[in-house]
Amino acid sequence: MSYLVNQSSLFDGSEEIIDSEKLKICVVCPVYHSGLGGIGKQAVTLTTELHKRGLNIFVITRKLKHVPYFFSEVKCIRIWAARPFEHRIETINFLNVLTSVTFSINLLYTLIKRKKDYNIVHFHGASIPLITTIFFLKIFKKKVIAKVSSAKLGIEAGSFKGRYGFLSKFIISLLKKVDCFIAISNEIKDGLIYEGYEKERIYRIPNFVDLKLFHPIFAKKNLNKTIVFSGALEKRKGVHILLEALNIIQREFSDVHLIILGDGSEKIYLQKIAHNLNISNKITFKGWVENVVDYLHSADIFVLPSLQEGLPNSLLEAMACGIPVIASKIGGVVDVIEDGKSGILFEPGNISDLANAIRKLLKDDDLRDKIKAEAVKIIVEKFSIERVVEEYINLYKNL
Repeated sequence: MSYLVNQSSLFDGSEEIIDSEKLKICVVCPVYHSGLGGIGKQAVTLTTELHKRGLNIFVITRKLKHVPYFFSEVKCIRIWAARPFEHRIETINFLNVLTSVTFSINLLYTLIKRKKDYNIVHFHGASIPLITTIFFLKIFKKKVIAKVSSAKLGIEAGSFKGRYGFLSKFIISLLKKVDCFIAISNEIKDGLIYEGYEKERIYRIPNFVDLKLFHPIFAKKNLNKTIVFSGALEKRKGVHILLEALNIIQREFSDVHLIILGDGSEKIYLQKIAHNLNISNKITFKGWVENVVDYLHSADIFVLPSLQEGLPNSLLEAMACGIPVIASKIGGVVDVIEDGKSGILFEPGNISDLANAIRKLLKDDDLRDKIKAEAVKIIVEKFSIERVVEEYINLYKNL
């Protein structure tokens, strides 16, 4: 039996021995890509770090077409699923379900074919691929971990109860075979408990940020009144609310400017809103960019106006860069931000509330500096990849 010596422990400075035969991990992530959504980005960062620390790990993911090039340091098995040109499938409709089902069928075949290559399967997402394969994985006596990234959408564990009638009960009965769930927010944890999963099998491990990439710059800069949003341009992200708030703010601050990073099905609709409000000259739609950190460092304020979230990467990244954040009071956001201390919270969907928060930060230099310092402190203490990866390693070892 071979052994690998891991890097020094983050907490006690001791060397950690990892049994490479016991910890053979298969990660399932339908969209494994650093630039196509938060789930994929988290999976890439985590698996890369685990690989560097000597774990025997590989990934099963979808074959995708017409997406930005992405190099993976971790071995990837890319399998066919319907609609390889579509990577956003969180909305419940026939085509998205078809994509998930076809991926899940090929996933099951691959897991059976390679059953000697792993003893732990870590799903990023507790939805159709997990539901399809869990029964067979337990027949093979494999340990199963499921990371739950959303609440109340009806697409993952913790949000099925009472939604699909008898089918919900069947799905929940299958998911109770999962060895442990990862809840990235208290809201998700509460949903899992409500759905009837054992508390002892639910672990609160947050999302994380790579502090080698996302960190503050300490050079003094002038207030340019630049606001940044980063994320998918989908309805639940609430970008239309930000545009309405910007329309109010620009009457008082004529030089304010909003940079929108990301793409999605709502882009054309949002551009029409900007045109109708006559604020198109106040907004730059940049689309998908690789150098998000550069835009964050140039920003004065980061706004997350979402209507529903798990624990968004974009929020953690902005805070890590020392950018004062304004975010809607939802999901995992409230686990990270203490209102008025490490950021400003506003009621989701409340345009005037958001506008007031932006106005407050633009006018108060001392408040911006206070929020910057506290935000960076919280991220370093609780949300660094170095800290969180240790929690995952301990979880794998103790299954």
